[in-house]
Formats: sequence, structure tokens, C-alpha cells
Amino acid sequence: MINRVSRSLTQDSSRRPCADASPLSALRILAVASYSCDSAPCQRRASTPGRCARVLGQAPSCMFLALAICAAPAIAKAVDSETTLLQAVDGYAKALDTVDRDQRLEAFRRAERLFAVVSRDGQASADLYANLGNAALQAEHLGAAVLAYRRALLIDPDHSRASQNLEHARGLAPDWVPRPRSSALFDSFFAWHRTISDGERALAAALAFAASSLCFGLGIALRSVAARNASVLPGLVWCALLASMTVDPASAAKNDAVVVAREAVARSADSIHSPARFARPLPTGTEVEILESRDTWSRIALANGREAWVRSSSLSRVLR
Repeated sequence: MINRVSRSLTQDSSRRPCADASPLSALRILAVASYSCDSAPCQRRASTPGRCARVLGQAPSCMFLALAICAAPAIAKAVDSETTLLQAVDGYAKALDTVDRDQRLEAFRRAERLFAVVSRDGQASADLYANLGNAALQAEHLGAAVLAYRRALLIDPDHSRASQNLEHARGLAPDWVPRPRSSALFDSFFAWHRTISDGERALAAALAFAASSLCFGLGIALRSVAARNASVLPGLVWCALLASMTVDPASAAKNDAVVVAREAVARSADSIHSPARFARPLPTGTEVEILESRDTWSRIALANGREAWVRSSSLSRVLR
């Protein structure tokens, strides 16, 4: 059982979650004005030009009403998600002020469930997952907390709260559990590529390649060493842009998973009768890579490279 987490876990870990964690906070419900239609049946007799114009004039209104009716379920679902999010934020804030331990844990677990409902409704954001992780961590659900922080960083690798609290959550695991190596240096080197779109990167790569080729061609034609040397810089820019286009945090984490069960017995084969692979079960919050899935079993690799088989139901993938 995880020791009770203090109110100041790490920087910002016990703050009240952001109320604008979801884009739904900007949602405004549009009212559709009603209108009346002529209910008289159409006659076979010749119609006047004015009647034809009135019928044609009603067509855009009918189309608008049809679109509004089709969009009504989506709007209602969005409103429900916003309401649930506000309940989660309010529940988290009240849990922070609860003195009794059992009541405090139950309040945090309720907030965790509400944040999870909003994330499953397709309104996930880095802030929302960070709030979900904080609630899970306070509720002493280490596996759910690590999973939520990983998902937050998948959306925004520079999210400071999620990054700091993930490191804190990893520190709560037993010492013998291997931890993934930090890729902060690699992420910082390629952090700039998240500020521009794929199309802009492709255009910049094409221009850099053209500039490098032009300088190199002129250097060959004019036998100019300076021109050939000038082609090196745009060539390096082109290589960096190509590398940034291949760096995709989502694809890199497609096989990453977290043990969310209380513990998972790691076995040497995909059978309940196989001997245990390690002396102790894998605790909740252990981060693994799924190498293979077979029926209800998954072959995993720990951060130190050791492999084992565990029940697939004990894992949750980072990438949904």
C-alpha cells in the first residue's frame, strides 16, 4: 500500500486542477430559432411565382434545422462532459480540505473516476490527464497515476506538472523495479519541431535541400571551395528537419504500457502453471514494453531489458 501522499507532493501536484483543462470551457450553446411552415398540401394546379419563391426560401431554414437536429446529440454530450469536469474539479478541491483519511481517499477516488469519464468522452488534453494523475496519486492508485502522467506527456512533452509528478510517482515504486531512462535531453533537442506543422517542416526541408544543392552545384561548376562549404549548413538543416519529421512520440510509445493491477505475477511462459519469472510480482505502476500478445497473455520487457509474460488484463497501454 502506498504511503499517504501529502498535500504538497511535488510542485503543483496538490494544486486544484485547472478548470479550463478541456476545450469545452469555451463551449457556448447556440439557440436555434423556430419557424413555422405552411402545412397546406401542395396542389396540382399552377402555382404563382410568389408561392414558388416562398417554398424555395424555406429550403435553407429546413436544412439548418436538420443540421441542428443532427448536432444536438453531440452538443448534449459536450455539455455533459463539461458538467462532469466541473464536478471532478469541485470534488478534488473538497478532497484537499477533508481531514478524515478514509473520507479523503474516497473523495479523491470519486474525483479520479469523474476525470476518467471526461477523458473517455474524447475531450482529453494534457491538463486533463495531469489532473487525473494527481487525483489518482492522492487516491493511492499509483498505476493509474503513472498512466495518466504518461498520457499527458504524450500530448505535451513539455508539460511541467505531469513531468515532475511522474518522477515523484516513479519514486514511490520499490527500489528493485527498473525505471525508464529519461529522454529529457533528446526531447529538448527536438522540442522546436512541435512549434511548427508538418507542412511547414516539409516546406522548410525542401527549401534547405534546394539551397544546399544549389550551393554545392555552384561550387562544382565554379570550382569554388567557399560555395561548396556554404552547402553544408543548409544540408545540416535539411537533415535535422527530416529527423524531426520521423520523431513521433505517439509512435515511439505505441507498445508502452503500465501495470495498473495491484500486482502482476510475471511468468516464464504464457501459462498460469509456468514458474514465476521474478522473485516478486510486478507492483502497480511498473512501466513495461509489450513485445507480443497471445490470447490473454502479453510478453513484456522491463526497462532493464528483462522479459516475462503477464496477464494482459493487468496492463493498460499508454497510447489508446
